[in-house]
Formats: sequence, structure tokens, C-alpha cells
Amino acid sequence: MAESLSLVLEKAQVLLKDGKYEEARDLLKETLDQKPDDPLVYRLYGNTFAYTGFLGKARKIWSDALKKFPENVDLLYNIGLAYYLLSDFYKAKIYWKRALKHSPEDPEIYFNLGQLAKDEGNLNLAIKLWEKALSFNPENVETMNNIGVAYSSKEMYGKAASWFKKAVEKDPDYALGHFNLATALFERGELEIAEKHAEKAATLDPTTHSEAVDELMKKITLRKSQIKEEAAEINEEEHLEENEKKVKEVQLHEPG
Repeated sequence: MAESLSLVLEKAQVLLKDGKYEEARDLLKETLDQKPDDPLVYRLYGNTFAYTGFLGKARKIWSDALKKFPENVDLLYNIGLAYYLLSDFYKAKIYWKRALKHSPEDPEIYFNLGQLAKDEGNLNLAIKLWEKALSFNPENVETMNNIGVAYSSKEMYGKAASWFKKAVEKDPDYALGHFNLATALFERGELEIAEKHAEKAATLDPTTHSEAVDELMKKITLRKSQIKEEAAEINEEEHLEENEKKVKEVQLHEPG
């Protein structure tokens, strides 16, 4: 049965990947009727409902399976995710923390706990949790981006920019990282570099970022124009002051 179960699970995962949820569901239900001692069957069976919008049904399947496999991290994680998607942050946190006890170096759990902290308005905690996630998965540019977004929300654009830079250095094709970096640099007044990253974001992912980049470029153009006007006003004031100084000097040297 072990070999046949392995083949069933492999086929079910392919069906899920291809979006054939009903076929996968029938296959897994038939397998469950044979009472297999494998939590993956239950998890995938619940997935067939979760992917089609029936989160309550999926959560019940996973919760029932958890009675048989109380330390299974994937089941705990999925139940937590279901509660999170249903905006029940309290219960989501409970299940994710239980999962973390059995898998204390799981970056995905830390990542999601960070997202939950952000949703609750606790940006400092979110940053700490994402930094923890990054310590176990230092290649994850989404985590770097999230830390940058948190600092942007705190209007700490220097720190935000440094995290966005890390993300695009790690993955030069990360369009969202380029756009967020452009926005942070704009806030810091680094307009020329902001333009370059905005253009990069639009080039890499025009469908997602084209409209937002257009708006940002308008702001950059306006800010450049304002800077020129301010500079011109300063030059004019300095010129007037210089002329006034010269007039006074001439008046002082006029014969009496």
C-alpha cells in the first residue's frame, strides 16, 4: 500500500497543480476511505476545498486530521492560514505558534506571523519577525521587501531604501522591489536614481506597475520643476542682494 499511496499522492499533487481540483478530490476521498496513516492525504484533500473557496470545509478536514497527527506542522500551518484568511487573527496566531514549537526554524511561519503583526498595526514586531524569517532564508526578497515596506510606513525612508536595495541586488528582476525603492528614493529627494528604478519596474512588469510608475514619474517631474523654481528664486534673491550691496558701496564712495 505504501507504494500505491505514494503514487496516489504524486498524482493528486499534479492534479492540484493543474487546477483539476474535483479530480484530485475524488482520488483523495477514495484513498481516505482506505484509512491511510499519512497526514499528507488529509492536507491535500483539504486543499481541494481551500483552493475552491471552501475554507470552512478545508479547516474542518485539517482539524479532524490534527486529532490523529497533533504535531504535524503542515496541518497546524494550514489551519492557521485558514483562520488568517477568514480574518480571525487570534486563532491564526495560536496555530502558527503551535507549528513554530515543532518547527522553530521555519521561515514561512515567521513570515506569516510578521504579516499578521503588520495587519494588527504592530510594525516593530513585524520587522523583528521578518528579520527572524530572513535569518533562516536569507535569499527571500519578499521578506526584504516587506521589511522595507514596514519602514516606509514608519516614514523611515532611508532604512526602507536600504532594504529595497538589498532585494533588487539579490534579484535584479524583482519589479516590486524596484518600484518600492523608487518610491522611497523619491521621498528622500534622490530623484534621478528614483527615475531609473521606476523605469526598471515598468519594464520588468508593465501590467502591474505601469500605471503606478506613471503617477510616480509625474510626481518626480513636478518635484524637479519645483526645485528649479526654488533654485531660480534663490538665485534671483542672491542677485538682488548683490546689486543692493554694490549700490551701497557706490553710494559710500560718492564725493561729498
